[in-house]
Formats: sequence, structure tokens, C-alpha cells
Amino acid sequence: MKTPLICPKCGRSEDEVKFIESFCIDDYPLNIKVPEKEELERCKRCGRMLFRGEWTPYDEKKIEKHIIGKCRGEFATASYDFGRQELDFTIVRGGRELKVEKLVPLLIRITMCQQCNQISGGYYQGIVQLRGDRQRVEKYAKMMMERLEKKTFISKTEEKDGGIDLYVGSSKAVLAAVTQLGVRALITKKLIGRDEGKRLYRTTFAIRL
Repeated sequence: MKTPLICPKCGRSEDEVKFIESFCIDDYPLNIKVPEKEELERCKRCGRMLFRGEWTPYDEKKIEKHIIGKCRGEFATASYDFGRQELDFTIVRGGRELKVEKLVPLLIRITMCQQCNQISGGYYQGIVQLRGDRQRVEKYAKMMMERLEKKTFISKTEEKDGGIDLYVGSSKAVLAAVTQLGVRALITKKLIGRDEGKRLYRTTFAIRL
């Protein structure tokens, strides 16, 4: 008669509980290491998250992949439950499938990204002055804004006699949009200060349509 296996950790036999190799299913040694916690910054205004040094749209799939990528050990599958803040692992041993849960708190610090800080403070680097026929001004203002909003932000727009002014966060983005639209602009720069010895300019793009 075969002698039943005894778990060296809890003392139960295989007549009482399922076994994997020499251990019961509850006490089988698992070599899985998980991060103690995961920290994340999220902008309270735009909702984006700071991920690997860049502000990107909040994406739970990306966060889950990042957390799982920090785990070490032998497991078949892994997923992260944001409600429970736990990692769920599937482990296959001795022809049996084990489900293991590991707590990894996700600490989200609410802050404000640089771009939203600049918007709230009315910051802008460039001014786009569109002048000429009203219909053409409105048409090009719309096309200009569509291109600019992909690269930077628009702090405000102002209706002017004979046109529209756009106050834009990045002069480089304005220059790129002007080039894409194939319009000619009279460009002037004004020194507005210094930052750590670097000269800071505000650039005006006067466009006649």
C-alpha cells in the first residue's frame, strides 16, 4: 500500500488536500516577485498620466503591462485588477493550474502637467495674426487650429478688426503649421526674458490672406 504524501509545511496528507509534487496545493512554494507598489502622476485638468517621462493619455492597458513587466518568476498568465489592486497569476505545476493573487497598490498622485499649468497661466510663445477676407480668415483659422492642437495648445483666440489672433503655446508648432498650409508669414520676435541664461522670445506670425 502506498504511503500518502505529507506536506512538510502544514502536515496535511494527500488524502485531505490536493498535492503538487511534495507540497499541498495551499503551501506549494511559489517563486513570484512583484513590486511593492506602483506610483503614477495624473493631471487633474486633462486627465493624462506621466508615463516614462512623458504626459500621455491615461491607459489602463499600458499601466497593467508596465506593472506585469516588473514581476519576476514562472507564471503562465498575469493580469491586474484595478479595483482590488491585485495581480492575478495563473501557474501550472504538475499538470495542475494554480490561481495566485498578489497585492500591488497603485498610488495615483493628482497633479497638473506642464501644458495645463501653462494654459491656466495664459502662457503663449507665438501669436498668429490672420488678416484679410473674412471667409478666408475663418477657413485658415480652422485649418491652423486643427494642426496646432495636435502639437501644442491654444491659450486663447481673439476677434480683431479684419481678422483673428491665435495665442499659441509653441512657436515651433506655428512655424510647422504655416509651412504645411503653404501660407506666407511676416515673422517678428520680441525678447521677453531669460531662463537660466537662455533668451526667451515671443514670436508673431502676421499672415495676410
